[in-house]
Amino acid sequence: MKKQWLQSSSFIVLLYVLFGVLWIAASVKFIEAVIKDPHVQSILQTYRGWGFIIASAFALYVLIQRQIKARGRTAAELEASEEKYRTLIESANDAIFLFDAETRLILEANRRAEELLGLPADRIIGMHQRELHPPEEREQCRQAFQEALEQERSIVGGLCISHSDGRPIWVEISISVIDLAGKRVIQGIFRDITARKRAAEELEKERNRAQLYLDMAGVIIVVIGADQRVTLINRKGAEILGFGEDEIIGTNWFDTYIPVPIRESVKSVFQKLIRGEVEPVEYFENPVLSRAGEERMIAWHNTILRDEDGRITATLSSGEDITARKQAEGQAQFRLQRLAGLHAIDMIITSSLDLRVTLTEFLDLVIAQLHVDAADVLLLNSYTEILEHAADHGFRTTAIRKSRIPMGQGIAGLAALEQKNISTPDLRDPKSGFGRASLLKDEGFVAHHVIPLVAKGQVKGILEAFHRSPLSLDREQQEFLDALAAQAAIAIDNATLFNELQRSNIELALAYDATLEGWARALDLRSKATERHTERVTDMTLSLAREIGMSEKELVHVRRGSLLHDIGKIGIPDSILLKPDSLTEKEWEIMRRHPVDAFEMLLPIAFLRPALDIPYCHHEWWDGSGYPRGLKGDQIPLAARIFAVADVWDAVYAEDRPYRQAMAKADALDHIRSLAGTQLDPKVVEVFLKREW
Repeated sequence: MKKQWLQSSSFIVLLYVLFGVLWIAASVKFIEAVIKDPHVQSILQTYRGWGFIIASAFALYVLIQRQIKARGRTAAELEASEEKYRTLIESANDAIFLFDAETRLILEANRRAEELLGLPADRIIGMHQRELHPPEEREQCRQAFQEALEQERSIVGGLCISHSDGRPIWVEISISVIDLAGKRVIQGIFRDITARKRAAEELEKERNRAQLYLDMAGVIIVVIGADQRVTLINRKGAEILGFGEDEIIGTNWFDTYIPVPIRESVKSVFQKLIRGEVEPVEYFENPVLSRAGEERMIAWHNTILRDEDGRITATLSSGEDITARKQAEGQAQFRLQRLAGLHAIDMIITSSLDLRVTLTEFLDLVIAQLHVDAADVLLLNSYTEILEHAADHGFRTTAIRKSRIPMGQGIAGLAALEQKNISTPDLRDPKSGFGRASLLKDEGFVAHHVIPLVAKGQVKGILEAFHRSPLSLDREQQEFLDALAAQAAIAIDNATLFNELQRSNIELALAYDATLEGWARALDLRSKATERHTERVTDMTLSLAREIGMSEKELVHVRRGSLLHDIGKIGIPDSILLKPDSLTEKEWEIMRRHPVDAFEMLLPIAFLRPALDIPYCHHEWWDGSGYPRGLKGDQIPLAARIFAVADVWDAVYAEDRPYRQAMAKADALDHIRSLAGTQLDPKVVEVFLKREW
């Protein structure tokens, strides 16, 4: 600026005036001081003006020449600078406009500007800046240009200009104020970002479309970065967790959404996944923690995400909320277990009539299904009207076994009397009415539930459930307990009926046996020779049968058959039965009928049918020559073969008969041995001979 001022016309005029003043003032004094001759002074004074003119002309000449040269250099420099500037803007990849700072009219536009607007330069030059933009953006552009003037520079992004064909062109504008040939102009660099903006819009559309798909998905989708923070989550995931999507993004997944008991183990597996130490598990289930503190069970499918270098950067997980399904499965499993429990009680009832066994298994089931600490059953003594201990499980001491509760007294007695369930949430409360607090002081029970056991409208007893912490039964638990109690009552009733029936059967069996023994004694009394014969052969037959391996159940029928072996002789006249001499052939025919008579007599009696083998077959021989049917070998029932040995032994050794005397023991044994294989079964004889009789 200083150099330009020195070369200006104002500077020359000022310099000329100063030179004139100095010449006038200095020249007079100089002449007077140097020249003493007045005449010479006069001449010099006369020509002094010409000297000024000549000196000033020379000075002006020098200055003007210098100014001309300086201006020539400046013009050349300006022309070179402008040429260089135009070359730069013409070769620029961005559109460049020069605007008049005052009028905002376009002064210059480069080739790229022509391409950007689709107009030649002569059409562009002279246009107002606002004509470049659609009406809705003109105010924003005006403010940007104003800001550029005030701050010397401004950048505006995402503005739209109009192409000559009407297409919108998105540009990013850099605005600055420059001095061009001494004039302030606004330079606008317009960068075409249409492709970039469209790509961004497409990317945004794709992202929105992808997000829409993610949000439409009925599963949670979450991406967790290597730093354990959430980088993406869909709407469903946010709904499950109870947060907004923006609230979740950036939070630590494990510290925020994984329940504490499993947090560290799940985090450890994730870290191993990120380090590539383990492969992702295709399917697994673990809960997440919602904003409300509720655990939601999620079925997860995982995969890992890698960068372009193959490094693991994140995990992508999709998860289905299976909480409701798990709850339904749990309820189904719970109900199945209870049905299994009821079935188990049914099986116990049908498979065992031992009340002690039934109640023990019943209490095991109650404790397992209801998760109580202890349970017991008190049965009602119908004679004393007192509830007495029958079974217990889970107690620390045996004090519960001393329980004797009159009907109507205490919680248990009242439940039995009124046939209703009674629950006591806290036995420690003095007002609870629990009368056995001292009895169970060492148990530490808190909760107490009493359920009456009722069958056919009659109270059979009570079931008590104890717990050492507060316990409330929900409706399903109460219904299940009622069902168990009903089954237990049926079991108790069945066992009671069975015991009564068993007692009646035993009494009846004893009565039958007493009757049979009476019949046997009556037969023996018909002949002194055979007195106590039935008793002896019965004992010997039973002993041999046990030795041979017959069961106790079979021995019952063996005994009855032995007692009745000669029941058919009731129909034989005393003249034949007690005859001391040998029987005639006709008498033998009558005698040989007594097994058939016994069979016909006993067959109608169902109770005695299993005992028919001995009365009907004890006179059959091993070799087939016996009577009444001539059976041979194994055709003869085993019981009859055993009895036959005992019967022969008693006949020849135990006592005298009218037709012969008893044998000596050794002779009797030889006699038995001799009959093996003919009259008697050899194997039975072998067993008999090994015994000491």
